[in-house]
Amino acid sequence: MKLNTSQIEKLFQFTRKHYVEWYDLQSELVDHLANGIEQQWQQNPKVIFEDALQIEFKKFGVFGFMDVVEERQKSLGKKYSKLIWKHVLEFFKIPKVFMLVLFSAALFYFRRALEVATDYFTIVLCFLLISLFTVATVSSYRKKKKAQLSKEKKWLFKDIIMGYGLGSSIGLIPFYFFNALLPHASSFSNINSWLLGVISFGFVLMCIMMYVMLVVIPKKVEEYLEETYPEYQLVKQNVKQGIL
Repeated sequence: MKLNTSQIEKLFQFTRKHYVEWYDLQSELVDHLANGIEQQWQQNPKVIFEDALQIEFKKFGVFGFMDVVEERQKSLGKKYSKLIWKHVLEFFKIPKVFMLVLFSAALFYFRRALEVATDYFTIVLCFLLISLFTVATVSSYRKKKKAQLSKEKKWLFKDIIMGYGLGSSIGLIPFYFFNALLPHASSFSNINSWLLGVISFGFVLMCIMMYVMLVVIPKKVEEYLEETYPEYQLVKQNVKQGIL
């Protein structure tokens, strides 16, 4: 016995009911549940679909599908981290490395010439970063709402890339780095040159990482989704045609 279209749809509804929002994970779980149910039918054709489903669901344990979701989040999180470093390391190759050195040197000499207290600079930096990433968060939220209104399927890797739910915390990475290393001196001219050079280079590197996360990778999101999910374009076309 094989599951019919109606029963397959019920399995998708079942996964959504148990807090699995993403189509890629839903498909994987539906396939797993369907195989389990069909194996039960091979042994006992009289088992009711709903009973067979509950038997398969219990095999996932007390937390249901949550363990599967967490494992996939970890796996795709590692994939995303590798993607970030892949783009960041491009700035250590010619010609981008010249830009990295130029910005680091410019920031170093700018701070060396700055006569204001480091605490004031930290406050201004914090304000600018919060403002910048408030805009980024609002933009991310609008894209998410647009996707919901268009009835697009949700993909876990896309949510990770677009940073839905992260808010402006990513934008504060350079601030934390800067504040942790920077001594509370009366001005930047009093700080050791080697320390200030390391801080300047590290700060520029952190800004590049933010740029990669918030601009470079999101621009290529379709490309990375196609690489991760071979069925992505087909599902997208089916949604447009009203098949899914």
